[in-house]
Amino acid sequence: MKEKSIWVLLDNEGPCTLNDNAQENTVALAKECGLGEEVGVNFYKALSNIDDIWGDFHKIPKDPIYASGHTVKVTLPFYKAMGATSQWLNGFTKKSIRIVPHIAEVIRSLDSKYNVWQISTSYGFFIQAFCELVGFDFKKTYCTSVEKFDEIPISKIESEMLKDFMKEVAKAPIIEYDPKTGEVIPQHQLLYLAFTTFIWEFVYNMPVGELMRTVHPVGQTQKRQAMLEIIEKFDVPKEKVMYVGDSQTDVKCVQDLKGVGLTMMFNGKGKVCDDADIMYIGEDAIAIQAVADLFGNLGRKAAIESFEIPREMCGGLLAAVTPENLEKLKEMSVKKRKEFRGVQIGELT
Repeated sequence: MKEKSIWVLLDNEGPCTLNDNAQENTVALAKECGLGEEVGVNFYKALSNIDDIWGDFHKIPKDPIYASGHTVKVTLPFYKAMGATSQWLNGFTKKSIRIVPHIAEVIRSLDSKYNVWQISTSYGFFIQAFCELVGFDFKKTYCTSVEKFDEIPISKIESEMLKDFMKEVAKAPIIEYDPKTGEVIPQHQLLYLAFTTFIWEFVYNMPVGELMRTVHPVGQTQKRQAMLEIIEKFDVPKEKVMYVGDSQTDVKCVQDLKGVGLTMMFNGKGKVCDDADIMYIGEDAIAIQAVADLFGNLGRKAAIESFEIPREMCGGLLAAVTPENLEKLKEMSVKKRKEFRGVQIGELT
């Protein structure tokens, strides 16, 4: 490893790709199996929403390490129910992957000067496809491994039950809750109970529930663990670590580096922005290169000060986050996120 250089840790979906692969798999499979696009879109949106309740507020005693982002294992039995195979998932990933402009050049440039790793909740087959596309070493990634997908059984009756559940969820309202406590509003508590019970008492214990029992996603908590593992393994001072993310699963990494390393949100959404140092609102990975070079050459303080007055550059806006501009930046970022990645993905947390 290169001495006296910074470490750039990249989330994938958002800063490097426009995809939400789990969402796109769900929608494409729903269309192919006859459920329809609307069911796929609404089911995944509902699942992503309840994932935040389960993960942020530790609502699943059966799975005490459940964290935000573990949606990617809950979806797997439903993929099986809709007829997915490993071949289908790999093939769909390769034909649907959409990379952020200039990320291939940027990631190779960064990797030639600094120590670059990817830490992503995404499935391994998605991250491997990305690495092959841009020429990055897959061995320098943390992601969600899915093994034996084809070997785990599901009966036709079970498939129909899971698809019927998807249709019911797609018709139901999105569960509302207090973002500070995780308490579900009274009128949605029965819906929350029904949703949670079906997933964790029924699907989890089915033969196909082995996917939920044995797949260990790199969610919010595990991203932080991965970051700390890199720091410990290579004896890296946090002062030399830059983390680039965009969403809920990046919260713990950003909080852990607060005031020490450098954190950058790429069209970020939600509370992860509250503790970030710099926000980029735009469509070009060159912004990551620009911030990384400032950090590598001049250090954290100078990198942040460079954007105390927001600057139009790299095809967008770069700004240091302050209490005064935070809400405005978040508003602008969410708008750009939807424009850039599409409304269905842009609205997800």
